[in-house]
Amino acid sequence: MGRMVGNMSQREYPWVKEDKELMESDPNPQTFKDSIWAKNDKPIKDEPNLAVFNDKYPCKEGHRLYITKLPKDDAQGIGRAFEQAFSDGMEMIKQGKIDGFNLGMNIGASAGQSVFWPHVHFIPRNEGDQEGHGFPRGVRQAYPPDPYNPSNKVIDKKSK
Repeated sequence: MGRMVGNMSQREYPWVKEDKELMESDPNPQTFKDSIWAKNDKPIKDEPNLAVFNDKYPCKEGHRLYITKLPKDDAQGIGRAFEQAFSDGMEMIKQGKIDGFNLGMNIGASAGQSVFWPHVHFIPRNEGDQEGHGFPRGVRQAYPPDPYNPSNKVIDKKSK
């Protein structure tokens, strides 16, 4: 089933529990071919060392995954995934398709990783796409409270 993190197993995220193929996949694959990604049959891009897929559980339309095919501990593979995601995002901005984008990755169950093969999330952003949330939420907002957000600053009354 997977290692426990707090009260939640790394395999018990809602999107994982509802996906039989993901639940039955190897939680700790040793090669790309052993990973759940290799079973996805509709890549956007498929190169010898990199695959790009639409996220099966997107947080918004256009959410993609850039996945290295190199060994999971090879920094060049994940570097190439970031490089390609950045390049694609900049091209989309240039074409007027999006206004910005977020890139990120989760490494380890404690960081929210549920598929344990290195991959980069690409999330396209447009002005106003988070109306009702107060302000655009970036990568820093993945871990509240953000100590650098002025509204989260704790004032030490003893030092005044």
